[in-house]
Amino acid sequence: MSMNKIIYTILVFFVMIFCSITGLEAREDLSISKNRIVIIEYTLFIDGNKVIETTKGKGPLTYVQGKGQLLEFLENQLSGMRKGQKTTVMINPEDAYGEIRKDFIIKFPLEKLPEAAGVEGEILTVTGSDGKLVKCIVKEIKGKNAVLDFNHPLAGKILMYKVEIMDVKDVRQLG
Repeated sequence: MSMNKIIYTILVFFVMIFCSITGLEAREDLSISKNRIVIIEYTLFIDGNKVIETTKGKGPLTYVQGKGQLLEFLENQLSGMRKGQKTTVMINPEDAYGEIRKDFIIKFPLEKLPEAAGVEGEILTVTGSDGKLVKCIVKEIKGKNAVLDFNHPLAGKILMYKVEIMDVKDVRQLG
């Protein structure tokens, strides 16, 4: 073994010891996997090109992979990606907020609703039969009744996410 190789081996050994003592370690190029902290920029489109939500100009979104903070289908599509990568993810209604359910659309007497409920397009928060607050939208006014829609606003829609992975971190990096 040449003198250069011996010196190099000793140097690498000391660097490894120093890093283990001080807790320093080389940052891995992490891919998105369960329990990793992921920072993304995204834009959400419906109907092909209508932007309904974006992080552009607002700062990126940070989430923990596998904790249900994003749609499961979207998380699965991002799995394995790395910092700097971009993707477009199309999500059908059944993998997002479901199809529009007709049984979630009801007629309700206007007199039992707040005054604002008399306006089509108004979003209301009402108490459900289980005592929990739920949101609905006033779809239309028919005589003395309001037609209320309890479907998620994105039910029945094909979603398109354009995503850029800004960073992926291991929880240990937050130390």
